[in-house]
Amino acid sequence: MSEAEIKQVVAVKDANGEMHYFQNKTEANNFLRRPKIAAAMLEATGGNQELADWLVENQDTVEAAFDTGTIKRVTKSDKKKLVKALEALKEIGDAKVEFLIENADAIADSFRWPSVKRLKEDEKEAQASKILTDASNNEDLANWTIANKDVVIAAYKAGKVKREISQKALDGLAAYREKMRKEKEAA
Repeated sequence: MSEAEIKQVVAVKDANGEMHYFQNKTEANNFLRRPKIAAAMLEATGGNQELADWLVENQDTVEAAFDTGTIKRVTKSDKKKLVKALEALKEIGDAKVEFLIENADAIADSFRWPSVKRLKEDEKEAQASKILTDASNNEDLANWTIANKDVVIAAYKAGKVKREISQKALDGLAAYREKMRKEKEAA
């Protein structure tokens, strides 16, 4: 006898009217943005379909190559993921992970990404070139990608909804800053 299972998913209809189901909203948004990224990348590459397809398929590798030598900070979402993982370990309660369970709070509070040596711009480019050459087995592709870094990054951002700040909010912020400036001058 099987139990009925209710699962919440995100349903998305594509341009052909076909339904696609995803575990979370991020996956659904990535699916919806992919054609926009592909179109922007095709334009960025000057109509080179093969290059555009490779850049879209290897987005994570390309972005990681561009982030080489950049210090990574622990974001709130990183911290939440770590806390959830530690909570899952507590639920398991296995003796092999007892140390992690006992020190879960300290681990969550003190977590930092491994330190990264700061690189100069030319060192970053050399490292990125090596990563991209290794991934593509094509040095010309790596050199083109690095030379057109800004265009490639802009293409990866295609389809992202940019939140507009209302004029009322901007006016309120300006008034608040003016008020604080006057208070500071008076003190």
